[in-house]
Amino acid sequence: MTQPILTTDRLTLRALRSEDAPDVVRALNDFEVSKWLTRVPYPYSVHDANWFTRRVAAIAFVFGLEFQGRIIGTIGCEGEFGYWLGREYWGRGLMPEAAQAILEAYFAQGHDQIEAGYFTENARSSHVLRKMGFVETGQSRSFSLAQGQEVDRIDMILPREAFEARNGN
Repeated sequence: MTQPILTTDRLTLRALRSEDAPDVVRALNDFEVSKWLTRVPYPYSVHDANWFTRRVAAIAFVFGLEFQGRIIGTIGCEGEFGYWLGREYWGRGLMPEAAQAILEAYFAQGHDQIEAGYFTENARSSHVLRKMGFVETGQSRSFSLAQGQEVDRIDMILPREAFEARNGN
């Protein structure tokens, strides 16, 4: 299956390519970004980025966020909803914009719900998820590779009906 390309007012959501690796390194080799993710090491190398871009290139619902010609983050629904964004792009409303687009596409394929989670101290991620309509279902612990330890996590879920009601569908 060929991955679709999604567009928003400011972003193109597309499959990652090998030439995106330098942009991925630039964003993820920042502890303020990588510490909020489970499977991302810190420091983050070109080798890590090459592996990552090859791995996710063929996954139907994992997208690179292209903004002004460069990859600034990723977003996807692989098992659960997840994302990251380079720090210099925080606070511009780009992640909610991307989340809206990918969740619309995901639910349009007939999925009934999607799970997500965030590390308890990650207020930015909490804001994005709650803005999309995710609701808390409990707490758990996850290992953060960048932090090298288990961290507390808030588990969430978004049923299709809640997403559609939020969007007036």
